[in-house]
Amino acid sequence: MTLYRDQKGKFHFGTIDFPSHLLDQLGRKLLELFQMQDGLHDAFFVHELRGTKGASHHDPWDAGKRHAAFNAVFHLFDMSIIRPEDWVVDIGLEIQHKGRILQWLTKGHHRLLQLLLPSAPGHKIDSILASRSQYRRDLSAQLEDLGGFRALPGSRGKDDNVYYINAYTTDKSATYQLHDGIFKRRQAWHLFPASIGKLTKDLERIAEIFRLCGGSPEVGGQEGSARLEIRVPLSLVDQVLLEMPDSIIQDTIVTFDSKLFWYFKYYRMAALYHVVQNLQTANQAARLQPTSLQLGALIPYLINALIYRPAEGQAENVLLEAS
Repeated sequence: MTLYRDQKGKFHFGTIDFPSHLLDQLGRKLLELFQMQDGLHDAFFVHELRGTKGASHHDPWDAGKRHAAFNAVFHLFDMSIIRPEDWVVDIGLEIQHKGRILQWLTKGHHRLLQLLLPSAPGHKIDSILASRSQYRRDLSAQLEDLGGFRALPGSRGKDDNVYYINAYTTDKSATYQLHDGIFKRRQAWHLFPASIGKLTKDLERIAEIFRLCGGSPEVGGQEGSARLEIRVPLSLVDQVLLEMPDSIIQDTIVTFDSKLFWYFKYYRMAALYHVVQNLQTANQAARLQPTSLQLGALIPYLINALIYRPAEGQAENVLLEAS
């Protein structure tokens, strides 16, 4: 339940799918209830149609299953009045290994871009990787060899009709929160005397969650997949990411025992917990030492790196260069 609780103890549960054929009944009932509340007599509402993560899983090699997945998503639309050239869709390919955690290799990003942008010559791929506006590398726990990426190829992806690329892993689901909970990004002021006690308790809870994700001797740890997504015109929905050659998988993905992965995060977070605990109990003179202040500035960055992709602000870059 920790994942759904914010800093004030309030729960924030995820949304649920509502059957489209019952929307009319829902609308009438809502309007009826509005009339019973002061100030809501003339209220109205609108519907927002949103996608559901993982709702269209299918075998990309099976044309029939591809069509069925597409129809399951678009059955609400009148396709006769839709202009495919005005629509873009995200197509994803998920790679799993039972009982394992998968991570993208940073050295494989060039190979992935070659796969997704087959019309782009090598120098254009190199230009994307060198561009700070078109390419962002998302390291995993500050490990230089591991991490996904986001890319906006722009004109370099025009010939292949690719607008956006995202390579990431699903292990982040264990700490993903839309609200302000214990997995929020930490700032240096969280180590101030008034808030460091709360931070210490949060780190202890986060470390315990990582340990639970690692499982027990009898039960395996939480698995994690590698996902590759691209944004293309609707007209190409049945023509992209149909397969990923084994040779590319071997060159771009590494697999870890799930317990090893989660216990790596557990021990790092536990170590950070003890550092913060020592700072909390240190006397004022020790806390004011330059080395202590520098450590206090670096600790939030190390905490965040175990939960989020690296921060991209100027302050973080200056901090890393100084350290």
